[in-house]
Amino acid sequence: MTILLHVTLMTMLRHFESVLLALAERGHRVRVALPNRRPDLLPPPALADHPSISFVRAPATRGDEWAHPIHEMRSLRDYLRYLEARYDGAPKLRTRALRKMVAAVTREHQSHLAAHCPHCDQRIVDDQVGRIMLAFKKEGRRNLSAMLGLMEATIPSDTSIEAFLTSEAPDVVLVTPLINFGSYQADYVKSAQALGIPVGFPVFSWDNLSNKGLIHVAPDRVFVWNDRQRIEAVKMHGVPADRVVVTGAPRFDEFFLMQPGQSRDSFCAGFGLDPTRPIVTYLCSSEFVSGHEVAFVERWIAELRRDRTLAECGILIRPHPREQKQWRTFSPTRGVAVAFPRALNSDQTLFDTVYHSAAVVGLNTSAELEAGIVGRPVFTILAGDQAEGQEGTIHFKYLLKDQHGFVEVAPDFDTHKRQLTAAVRGEYDAGTMRRLVERFVRPHGGSQPATPLLVSAIEDLARSKRPHVQEAARA
Repeated sequence: MTILLHVTLMTMLRHFESVLLALAERGHRVRVALPNRRPDLLPPPALADHPSISFVRAPATRGDEWAHPIHEMRSLRDYLRYLEARYDGAPKLRTRALRKMVAAVTREHQSHLAAHCPHCDQRIVDDQVGRIMLAFKKEGRRNLSAMLGLMEATIPSDTSIEAFLTSEAPDVVLVTPLINFGSYQADYVKSAQALGIPVGFPVFSWDNLSNKGLIHVAPDRVFVWNDRQRIEAVKMHGVPADRVVVTGAPRFDEFFLMQPGQSRDSFCAGFGLDPTRPIVTYLCSSEFVSGHEVAFVERWIAELRRDRTLAECGILIRPHPREQKQWRTFSPTRGVAVAFPRALNSDQTLFDTVYHSAAVVGLNTSAELEAGIVGRPVFTILAGDQAEGQEGTIHFKYLLKDQHGFVEVAPDFDTHKRQLTAAVRGEYDAGTMRRLVERFVRPHGGSQPATPLLVSAIEDLARSKRPHVQEAARA
C-alpha cells in the first residue's frame, strides 16, 4: 500500500524516522509530502537513500477563495481555547495565541494589539487588550467557538488539495503536526475524508496537544503517546474517544537501545572534567521557556558552588539544539564545560552526557525524558520570571513526581541543593524512575517499542477503508 505523510518541515521527520523505515521494510511505498524543499534542510540519510521512500512537493495552502479567511477563522478559534480556565495560570501561552491571531487577521501586518484607556489615556497592549474577550461569560465564549466550529464544518474541502491527493492515490494519509496555529493541514484532513481516504494524525511531541492550536477537523485516527495525551485529545480537542489510539512515542525507541559510546575517562577528558568527581548536567530549554537562560544558569552555578558537596562536582551544560548561539560566548569557569549538541534529535552525545552524569537538571525540556530513560535522577527548580514558559505551561507538570512522574521539583535553591546532594550520593531508585518514564513514552510496557505499534495502527487504518470507496477515490 501507499502511505502519504504530510509534514510542514523536513526536520519533523526525525521523530518518525523509525516508523517510515519500518513501513518501507514491510513492503509499503512511503511518500513524504512537504510544502517546499529548502536546500539547507535535508531528509535523514536513511530515508533519502531508501528505494521505497520518496519526496513530493505539496500545496502549501488551499487554492480557492477560502485560503485566507479559513486561516483567520482557525486562528481566532485557537485563541479562544486559551481563554478557558485551565489557562488562567499560563499568561505567556495566552499572549502567544493572541499574537498569532492578530497576525492572521491582519495578514501579518501586525502581531500586537495596542489601545489607550479612554479614562486615563494609559497605553494597554497585548494580553491587557485581550482580556476584553474574558469579559464575555464562559457560555458566550463557548458559543462563539461553537459557531466557528460550525463554519468550519460547512466550508467545503479544497479542490486543489483533492487533486494532489488523487494524483498520489494513497491508501492512507498521515498529517503532523496539525496543531500549528491556524493550521492549513486541517484542509488535508478535510480533503482526504472527502475522497474517502483514511487519515491519521501521529502526535509530534509531548506538549503539542496542550500548548498549540486546536484540531479543527478530527482525523479518523489520532495516535498519541500515552493516556494523558488520550485525555487531551478527547477533552481539549473534541476527538471522539474511539478514534484515539495509544501507541507510545517511537522517537525514543533508538535511545532505549543505546549504550555509552565513550569510557568515563575519555568522556571527561573531552570536556576537561575530573573523572573522579560526579557530574551534574544542566539541560537547557527552548527560548520560549526561558529567554535569558544563560543568566539563570550562571546564578545556578554560583549557588551550587556555595554548597560543600556540590562545589566539588563537575558541571556540564548542554544547550538546547535551537538555542546554541548564546552559549558560544559563554566563558565557563574551572570544572564547568559546555556540551554542544550535534543534532536536533536525541543522539549518542546526549546519551553519553546523561549516562556519565550523577544528576540532571532542566527547567522544562523534553530532554528530561531521555535522562529518565537512562535512569538518572532529574530535577527542576521553579525559576519564576526567568522562565515564564515553565510553570506557565500545562505539560510542565506532567513529569513531576506529585503528578505521578519522575522529576523532583524545588521551590527554591536551598531545597534544590538538598535534592541534588542526595542524588550525587546515590540516594535514589533508578529502576522506579525508569518505570515512571516508561509509562509516559512506552505505556504498553518498557520492553515494548512504540514503532511497531504505530506501524500496525497505521496499517489497520489503511485497511479500514471500504473497497468500493477506495476504487471511487482513485477513479
